[in-house]
Amino acid sequence: MEHYDLHCHIDLMPSMVDFAKETSKMGIGVLAVTTTPKAYEKEKPTLAEFNNIKVGLGLHPQLVSERYSEISLIERFIDCEDYIGEIGLDFNNRFYASKEKQLVVFENIIQWCSQLSGKVISIHTVRSDKIALDTIEKFSCADNNICILHWFSGTQTQQQRAIEMGCYFSVNYSMLASPNGKKLISTIPKERILIESDAPFVNEIQSVQQLARELASIKSSLAESYGNDVLESIRRNSKYILFGKTE
Repeated sequence: MEHYDLHCHIDLMPSMVDFAKETSKMGIGVLAVTTTPKAYEKEKPTLAEFNNIKVGLGLHPQLVSERYSEISLIERFIDCEDYIGEIGLDFNNRFYASKEKQLVVFENIIQWCSQLSGKVISIHTVRSDKIALDTIEKFSCADNNICILHWFSGTQTQQQRAIEMGCYFSVNYSMLASPNGKKLISTIPKERILIESDAPFVNEIQSVQQLARELASIKSSLAESYGNDVLESIRRNSKYILFGKTE
């Protein structure tokens, strides 16, 4: 794989198989997050033949209100799944009513991951960055798992805290559209930066190649020596996370 997408919703594409074939042909390694455990149950066997794709076991915070009971499926499957996501917290006005249920689901999953160790976890944090980081820290989850903050939009102080905890960051094109997003991207250590499409919500997966080049440009404008090897850093980070390889 020469390109990677660390947060993509293949189960929401018109055809999972056709899309998977396209990523395989293009040489793109993908972390395919799911929004519910039942979607995971369907997607995992459907995409089993595609070696470039890893399917995550997820329960999206925006769906917790209606799918709260599916936490039992997370508990059933989590022991044998290395990839977890999309999970997290979303305290936007539209989803704030389910805050307490979201917290129960998120805390349980983070605690299970900490107990089991060795998981790759894609985490959604909308207007909940501090509480999400508090939870990760409470269970020392980043000590023995790879925690990826998907589309991070918190403060620089929160970002620095996440960096010190050992978190990674998957960034997408929408982050380049805001001054805060660009500022956050510019200060992510090259050892912690990843690329995501968040397709189909943000853009198509083909854009990951162009995004990689633009990120390198941003880094280069700040420090030439830092920017010159950011593409290689993204590739190396992604390869390690998806396939356990450093070369």
